[in-house]
Amino acid sequence: MKTRAIPAIQVTLKPSYRVLGCYLSVSILSIIALLLTQLSWIVISGIGLLIIIATIYWILQDALLRMPWSWQMVEVTSLGKLRLTNQRHETFETNVLPSSVNHPWLTVLHDKRAAKQFGFRNSAMLTPWQVSNLGQYRQLRVWLKWGNHQTND
Repeated sequence: MKTRAIPAIQVTLKPSYRVLGCYLSVSILSIIALLLTQLSWIVISGIGLLIIIATIYWILQDALLRMPWSWQMVEVTSLGKLRLTNQRHETFETNVLPSSVNHPWLTVLHDKRAAKQFGFRNSAMLTPWQVSNLGQYRQLRVWLKWGNHQTND
């Protein structure tokens, strides 16, 4: 069977203050809901501290892209392979899992790496606010919806 080459797609990610605002809004609402419960102050303080630590971590990782394992680029090669590159410039060739979410305002890529590639993250979150080229982002979304994703690993 002949392999059909497609145009390469390269989506470069940038920090997003809108995503940061979404994370902050959710964490503030979570803390308000926690304060309205009838739990003891020790439990509320512990859970509140966990919410604050988790929020700081996810903001640094996904909104500001400051962690070494934050994704910097999502690329589809001309042969239809998906590659993810992190801040350390490590490239991972992955297969897209069916649990990935593909909507106009949010794309969450769940991936499966080859057995020889180890990594900390198995998902990537992409929003139109984080990409530098909306045309490439649209092409990636079309590829995710209609492309031939093979999971041979």
